[in-house]
Amino acid sequence: MARQPLRPDELLTISEHCAEVFLSAGDATPTVATLAAAAGLSERTFYRYFPTKEDSLRPLFDRGDRIYASALAAQPDGVPLNSALESAFTDTLARTAGIVSTRLMQVVLASSALRRIWLEASYEAAELLRAPVARIIGAPEDSLETTVASGHAITFMIAGLGQINTTGQSPQEAARAVSTAMARLAHPVHPGAHQAFIEGKAHHESH
Repeated sequence: MARQPLRPDELLTISEHCAEVFLSAGDATPTVATLAAAAGLSERTFYRYFPTKEDSLRPLFDRGDRIYASALAAQPDGVPLNSALESAFTDTLARTAGIVSTRLMQVVLASSALRRIWLEASYEAAELLRAPVARIIGAPEDSLETTVASGHAITFMIAGLGQINTTGQSPQEAARAVSTAMARLAHPVHPGAHQAFIEGKAHHESH
């Protein structure tokens, strides 16, 4: 009798075991042999499901993206997109605070190979976000506006995790920082405007 393919929940469990190995090492050096042994697999079976050792974290990344989509779907109507993203970001990190921790993301962000898998998962997650994002912005799901806003939502998550990694900020602080930066980009101030204001004020006060 042919062996049944591993179920998605089994692949997620394997991914969690592999994440623990990467966490213990503190970097991306664990071998396929080490990862397979931790997951209770032969190396042959490991490669059947994960073309590279870095791919072993893909089920975890996909789970995080599904939670992010769920968190966005839970946002109330009438909330500005950036506010919804702030809330969804912090909620997602709270719900994935176990194995998908900021410590794991430190390992991921320090490895170009692991970053590639994470960014691939993030890019593909944009499709998961279309429906909740379309509702939040009040646009058709197949519109260009929804495509742009979904990319905006993915960028928010990527930038937020990067902010936590580089500054040590809390998820709430990082979400606020990213939201503020994005708001500035949406409503930019002319580079010389502030200086012109200062000079104009000084001229007025001198007369």
